[in-house]
Formats: sequence, C-alpha cells, structure tokens
Amino acid sequence: MKLSKIEIKGLFDIFDYSIPLHNEESLSIITGPNGFGKTMILNIIDSLFNNNLAFFQTLVFESILIETEDKTKLSLVKDQDYVLLQLEKLDIVLANYKLEQNINKLFSAEEQDNQLSFFYQKLNEVLNSPKVHLIKEQRLINRSSLFVSGNLLELDEEELTIDTIHRCAIELKGLLDRYTQQSYIINQQIDSTFPKRLLTENEKISIEEFNNRFRILRMKHEKLQSFGLMESIQEIPIYDERNANVLLVYLKDSEDKIKVFEGLLARLELFTSILNSSRFIYKTIKIDRKKGFVFITNKGKELKLTELSSGEQHEVVMLYELIFKTTLNTLVLIDEPELSLHVTWQKGFLNDILQIMKLQKMQVIIATHSPQIINDRWDLVFNLET
Repeated sequence: MKLSKIEIKGLFDIFDYSIPLHNEESLSIITGPNGFGKTMILNIIDSLFNNNLAFFQTLVFESILIETEDKTKLSLVKDQDYVLLQLEKLDIVLANYKLEQNINKLFSAEEQDNQLSFFYQKLNEVLNSPKVHLIKEQRLINRSSLFVSGNLLELDEEELTIDTIHRCAIELKGLLDRYTQQSYIINQQIDSTFPKRLLTENEKISIEEFNNRFRILRMKHEKLQSFGLMESIQEIPIYDERNANVLLVYLKDSEDKIKVFEGLLARLELFTSILNSSRFIYKTIKIDRKKGFVFITNKGKELKLTELSSGEQHEVVMLYELIFKTTLNTLVLIDEPELSLHVTWQKGFLNDILQIMKLQKMQVIIATHSPQIINDRWDLVFNLET
C-alpha cells in the first residue's frame, strides 16, 4: 500500500489541506509553522489504519480523504452525532461504518462491533493488510513499562520502567536469539538428511563455480561471526574433481544453513554502518549476542547506553525503529526527526532514510521544522503554510 494523497477539510475548524504524497522515491516531507497540524496529520493516518477510531471523536474536522496509488479511497465525514467511514475503489463503495459519538454505545453494541470488524477486514483485503508505523516525537521520554506481580514484600504490583534505548537493545537480543534458535533447528534438519542426499546427488560442480560460491559463503560467515552469530568461520575444502558431487552437496547445505540470517544480516550491516560512519565521536556500536548492542569507546571501555548524549540516543532509537521495527512495504511516519541532532546529522538524515527505504521497500512521510533535514530536497516538500 502506498498513499498518493491526503485531503483534510476543517482541521481545527481552520485549515483545509490537499497534500500530494506520490513521487518516484516514495518519500514526502510535510513542513509548516507550529500549530498548523503537521503532527496531527501523521496521527490521523496512524489512527485510521491502526483502528484507533476514538481519536476521531475528539478531533475537530469536517472530512478526511486518503487515496492510494491504486485509486482506493478511505474517507471520514464528521457531523454532530457520528463519524462516517467509507471505503471505495473505482467509485464502488466496498464498506462503510458509522462511528457513533457516544463512546459507551460504540463499545457495548455487538452489532456495531461486527460492522467495524467487517470494515477493517475489507480494508485489509483491499489494501493487502496495510502496515503503518509511527515514530513519535517523544522517543526518549516515552518509557516501556513492565509489570511484576507479587514479591517478598507482598506488593500487589511493582512497575519497572526501562529507557527506550535499553528496550531497543533488549528487543534486538531477543531477535538475535530467535534467529539463532531457528538456525539451530534448520541445521539439525539439514544434517539429518545429509547421507540420503549425498547418495542421490548426480550433479557435479566445476572448480570455478566452487571457488566463487565458497568465496561468497566465506564473506557471509565472516560477517555473521563479526555480529556474534557464528562462533567460527567454516573451513573451505580443497576442490577435487573426483568428489565434485560430494562437494556440491556440502556447499548447498552450507548455503542453506545461513539463508535464515540473510534478512537479519542486511539489517545489522545497515544499522551499524550508519552509526559507525563518522557519526559518534570516540565510540562505535557493536552487536552483542547477550546484550543486543553495546557502545565501545576508542579506549576499549563499554559505555552505559544512557551515557550516550540525548542526540546520540535519538539517532540510535530512530534508526532501530526504522530498520528493525518495520517490515517490508510498511508506511512509516516520522515526527520531527531533527530533535537533539547536530546540524551535520540532520543534513545526512535523508540519505540514511533512502538507504533504509531501499532495503525495506517502504513509503515514508516526515513532519519537520528543519531546513537541514530537507537539505536540498525541496522537491519532496509540502508546506502547510502556502
């Protein structure tokens, strides 16, 4: 799903906007003075696609129209008593839903719940399960909460808060663990069928293909080892034409065993390369199997993650969300990416985004005040003030 346009009438009872979102790079930038609704536009998109309809009951607006590249239209019209949602394609109405202004009525009426479920089911079918991910302005203040019930002090509930950057590291550790476990299972499956495949393999491999494929395999092994996902680099056997069929089976197995890591490997490389490319002075990020990621000073000391400056933490959290919290073809909304970032980092931000977009195949909409974020890409900008 890619959005091509959003139209809003009567926002805050003041503003009418018609914002084009379609361009070759699938990257749009919304700018304008404070109070013109930049953040609100992102919240509208996020709330609509993530089924937060209560948001529209308090929002002041007359109508909202969102159109996709394939001419699907999603509209909301508000009056005193209800908000009407409608889904249409090629001028054919596929589903609609009337959101009553009485919240209690909305959540107590089984029929309305069923109608709402049908509406979003149809929306998912038409737009192929659209995914929308909002990266909010307050990236460091928002804290994830964990709840522990009962302890020796007989407390019913203890709330533990965890800084966002720590949450990112913990989540990445969990992701590394899941990939490692999946790799272990695949390795067992491949090894268990090795004798049978060895006896039935009739094809052979030439020395040129052997050397080329093992060279690529060795490079991937080295990268996996640098991220702690492989303990040792696999030895390359000596080519022998008499055993070319055996070598082919061995090579295929070795390639299949690391395929599980390919998507993760690309994301880890991009995450670390952006952060280590002259961004952080006197420190580098390192992927760590036990901690997710750590930062090491040029003197070899490991830093606490909260010892990073606020700008450095913003950069890490934002890149982590973009690379690891989104999936292919996600619509990503970024609110004020410039917060706490040095001007030099702001100027490089769009280049980073374009690299990530190439990997994740996603559409991005940015709301910003910063001309440095825009840099020389004013062709991507819609100014709410004009």
